[in-house]
Amino acid sequence: MAGLSNERIQEFKNILEKKKGKEISWEEAAEGARSLVGLFEVLHRCWVDEQIRKKKLEEHPNGFQLDGIGYTCFICGGSTPVGGNWYDKYGIKCKICQGAIVRKEIPASLAKNRKSWYSKYEIEDRFNIKGPTLRSWIKNGILKARTVTHDGKGVHAQLFLIKDNKDTLPPKKMTESQLVKETKEGKDWFHSEPWYRFVDPKEHLKGYKIMDYLQVVKK
Repeated sequence: MAGLSNERIQEFKNILEKKKGKEISWEEAAEGARSLVGLFEVLHRCWVDEQIRKKKLEEHPNGFQLDGIGYTCFICGGSTPVGGNWYDKYGIKCKICQGAIVRKEIPASLAKNRKSWYSKYEIEDRFNIKGPTLRSWIKNGILKARTVTHDGKGVHAQLFLIKDNKDTLPPKKMTESQLVKETKEGKDWFHSEPWYRFVDPKEHLKGYKIMDYLQVVKK
């Protein structure tokens, strides 16, 4: 990482103090400035890598395998091993999810449009339900799941497309958590709270059938 001059740190310190309305120590300003520069450097490297991939995609329009490890699948969220990824116009997928696309278990567009579906974890987390309940809903046809298999066998991941459950599942923006700020000992701390802490769930999701199967517990 390139070194920061005292002038740049002072500029950052002035900005922080104006934003927070209080004096910031030199050490805190220097640490914040270096962290910000480090973030920009990481983002720049990611941008450069993506431009290289897009250029190569012009030569291989059906996609290609990326070198190395540590890539994250845009669908299941898993980390890919050596030789276990695939990159095309929809982004990076693990070989398992790519195979599911080839077998038409799921559409490739899911890798680009995360707002069009819920993962199993998101269903359980955003609607505060347990795994056995979700399995019961799938079995009884309350929710329709798309299953990503291991080459046609078993279950690698289950996805819930909103278009498959359009009368039951709301758009994801309606169930997003919100950041809440707390001030302790003069410092601001942030944590997330689920959407149903801020609205009347029955009114908020009025018209979506999932509310027929949820119980609202008042705290």
